[in-house]
Amino acid sequence: MNAIEVRNLSKIYQIYDDPGKRLLDVLGMSRKNHGREFAALQDISFTLEKGKTLGIIGENGAGKSTLLKVLTGILQPTAGSMVIHGKISALLELGTGFNMEYTGIENIYLSGNVNGIPREEIEKKVPDIVAFADIGDFIDRKVKTYSSGMFARLAFAVAVHIEPEILIVDEALSVGDLFFQQKCNMYMKERMRDCTKLLVTHDMASIANMADEVIVLQKGKQIFYGDPLQAIELYTKNIHTSLYKGKHEETLCEDSHADAVQPEGMTEIDRQKLGGAMDATIDGYRVSINGKPYIGYVQNDDEVAVWMQISTRRRIDRVIVGYQIKDKYGNTIFGENTHSSGFAESVIEAEKQYIAQISFRWPQIQENTYFLTLGIGEGNHEMQHIIQCWAHNIFEIQNITNLPDHGIFNRKIDEFNLMEVAL
Repeated sequence: MNAIEVRNLSKIYQIYDDPGKRLLDVLGMSRKNHGREFAALQDISFTLEKGKTLGIIGENGAGKSTLLKVLTGILQPTAGSMVIHGKISALLELGTGFNMEYTGIENIYLSGNVNGIPREEIEKKVPDIVAFADIGDFIDRKVKTYSSGMFARLAFAVAVHIEPEILIVDEALSVGDLFFQQKCNMYMKERMRDCTKLLVTHDMASIANMADEVIVLQKGKQIFYGDPLQAIELYTKNIHTSLYKGKHEETLCEDSHADAVQPEGMTEIDRQKLGGAMDATIDGYRVSINGKPYIGYVQNDDEVAVWMQISTRRRIDRVIVGYQIKDKYGNTIFGENTHSSGFAESVIEAEKQYIAQISFRWPQIQENTYFLTLGIGEGNHEMQHIIQCWAHNIFEIQNITNLPDHGIFNRKIDEFNLMEVAL
C-alpha cells in the first residue's frame, strides 16, 4: 500500500518588484498582472510505499522545503494532486507547533493535544520523551530559553513518540550534536520500521544508510528519482560542476573530446559521471592489481595501479591527480592525491591528451564492495584548489580478507601490558 502518492505537483509564486503593484493585483484594481511567475516546484511525481524511507536532496533553493510544506498542508499546490494515507508528524522549521511561552513539559502536552492524543496517553509517554530528549532541568523551563540544539532534541523526541504513520524531517537535526544525530538515525532505522519517512538532509551518509529511494531536486525540478547511490553520485557531480561553472557553463555537458583516441586497454568513461570545471577531463581508465588485469577481487597489501586518459582545454600549471575509495553507502573510506603525497607539481598543455598513472597499496579493511573515484585538481593547496574533473564511482572493487572483521579498518595492537594493582 502506498502511503504517499504525488502527481505533477507544482507550486508557482507571483514575484513583484514593486509592492504597490502587488496591492493593485490583490485588490483586483488592474487588468494587467504586474507580477512574474517563479516556479518553486515543477511537475513533481512519486509514490512512497508504507514503511519505506524517501530521501530528498538538492542544493539550497532547489525546492526541498517547499515540497515538504506542500505535503504537510502548510502550503497549497498551484497544480497537480497528492494523496496522503496516514497521520503525519513533521519536523520542519524549529519552533513549528511549540508555544515559546510554555515549558518543555507543557509543550509535550500541547503537541499531544494538537495530534488528538488523550492526555492520559500522553502522560504515559512523557517519561520516555523526557529521557530521549535528555535536556535535564530545561524540560521545566520555557522553550524560548532553549538553544537550537535543545530545541531539536525535544522536537524530535515529541515527534517520534506520538507514533506517527508518516514522519517528515527537514534538516531539523542538523543543529543537534553528532551523538544525538546518530541516536535519532538509529531510532528511526530500528524502532520506526513501520513508519513511512521523508528525510531532507545534506548528510549523504544518512541518505545512503536510511533511504530506500531518493529524489534529487534542482531549481524546482525533479531530475532524478530512484536508487540512493545513483542519486548521491548525481548530486555530488552537480555540486562540483556548479561550483566551477562560468565561462564554460554553456559547454559543460558537451562531449568536447568525443574524438579523443582511446588507447588500447582503456575503458571509456560515461560523460554523465563527470563533474567539475572541466578544463581537463578524464576520458578513460585502466586498473591493474599486482601488475595483472583485475580478476574480480583485491586483498590486503595488493598493489593497485590506475591509468587515466586526460584531455585538456587549456594549460594548467599546477596539476593535482588523486583518487578516493568509497563504500556502497557513499562514504569515503580512504584516498590520496599527488600534492599531499609530496609529488612535484605537473604541467599540462592546452588541447593535448595525456596518460597519468598512480599506484597505491590496498589497506586491510572490511570485506565489502568498494568504488573507485578519480580526480584532477588545479592548485597547490590540499583544501583550496579548483576541482577540474571528478569521475565518480567508475570502477567496482570487491575486497576479500581472511582476517577477523573488527570494523572498517583493522589495526594490530602494538603493545600490551597487564599489571596487578595492590588493593
